[in-house]
Amino acid sequence: VGVIGPWTCDPLLARALPEVASRLAVARLNRDPTLNEGYWWDAVVLAEACQTPQAVTGLLNVERYATGLVGPLNPATCGAAGLLAAAWNKPLVSWACLGDVEGLDTLVTPMPEPAGVLHTVLRFFRWAHVAVLSAPQDLWREVGQGLAQDLRARGLPVTIVTAAGTQEDEVRDALRRVQRADGVRVVVMCMHSVLLGGEEQRVLLEKAEDMGMTDGTYVFIPYDVLTFPLPYHRVPYPVLANNTKLRLAYDAVLTITIDSPDLTFHEALRQAKEAYEIPVHIDPTQV
Repeated sequence: VGVIGPWTCDPLLARALPEVASRLAVARLNRDPTLNEGYWWDAVVLAEACQTPQAVTGLLNVERYATGLVGPLNPATCGAAGLLAAAWNKPLVSWACLGDVEGLDTLVTPMPEPAGVLHTVLRFFRWAHVAVLSAPQDLWREVGQGLAQDLRARGLPVTIVTAAGTQEDEVRDALRRVQRADGVRVVVMCMHSVLLGGEEQRVLLEKAEDMGMTDGTYVFIPYDVLTFPLPYHRVPYPVLANNTKLRLAYDAVLTITIDSPDLTFHEALRQAKEAYEIPVHIDPTQV
């Protein structure tokens, strides 16, 4: 199984430790006769380029490495990856694909589509008008554009789609566009969560606090945590404890994430360490 992602060029995604996670997954799979059905599984981590054109051309080389694929993470490459996987007759398991992916015969979506979950929440609260702010990297730009297109197809008016990095001036300009837009209630942040070290989201929320946008006028929703179970129960996040402005701004953040009722991520990682399934020096708070 090839595990495709921008592991070598995105520092935060590299902290997901894809090699460790892949080895842990296939080791457990190989121990379970009800799952492996007599096959011996192995995993290889494949690097996805951070620029979209290079990420697409890089897909041409993955056929020889694996009989099945997990990824890629850039939604703009889903179409090409799906067509190639169908031509190779190889399964492609991706949680990053957005919008209409019909006709890709071997594509498997392993979880509810994040845009569909987001649409359900917005419809429940009757929040129609949405702005999408993304980090400037290709991956997040593509996520933002794809999300906006998907929400519009579901009938929601997405009036603002723009990118904002860590420069305060460009973040201020992006937020002023949101303020000037008519009726925007929700700002979806397509970028790494500040709780995991995302600098773009930290600057965005702090600037929103400075501009009086976190008083309940706007709801800020992080997109990335829709795709994994962010630990939330009795979990201290030092970035909030050590930054008063960010902590105040975070009152305006609505987090929608996958529930993990049996074990939190940190508990599962600790158990794997205690069972010597992964290296014992790994610090769960750094993963």
